[in-house]
Amino acid sequence: MITILSASNRNENLTTLFASRCKSFLEDKNIPSKLFCLSDIPDQISLKSVYDYGNSVFTQIGLDYIQPSEKILFVLPEYNGSMPGILKLFIDALEPKIFVGKKAGLIGVSAGRAGNLRGMDHLTDVLHHLQVHVMPQKLPISNMYAMLDGEKVVDGATLKDIEQQIDRLIQY
Repeated sequence: MITILSASNRNENLTTLFASRCKSFLEDKNIPSKLFCLSDIPDQISLKSVYDYGNSVFTQIGLDYIQPSEKILFVLPEYNGSMPGILKLFIDALEPKIFVGKKAGLIGVSAGRAGNLRGMDHLTDVLHHLQVHVMPQKLPISNMYAMLDGEKVVDGATLKDIEQQIDRLIQY
């Protein structure tokens, strides 16, 4: 089982378009997968309760999406030169042991030129601390607006790169 985590909580974010395309590639390959979008986190979050692992709104999400998965594909946008704060909050709000031994692949998306390389490096550091094995090949997708036509990823080269990244994760 592979969980795809779309790491933006903005409404109508473009990251979810890329994450959804990843899910389609996995379905085409008959690989069981789940997609969770951080935009689906309930609006009301008590920041004081997120570390109450037994009662946090994140606990059930972790049990449904992270715990049963052998691998996690993070699709993360660039926010202020790094990963979104909501992603770090999400990770922090789950018991660390839920991540131990998992494998992860990373796809960074950005409107700029670097494809969120720095954010993927920051996330890699956090995941290594949690004893997650991060696939060394990371996929930066730059200039993401040029890859889209409405609500669909259409750039052929980018789609090929995404599919290759998924194939690497399947083999990892």
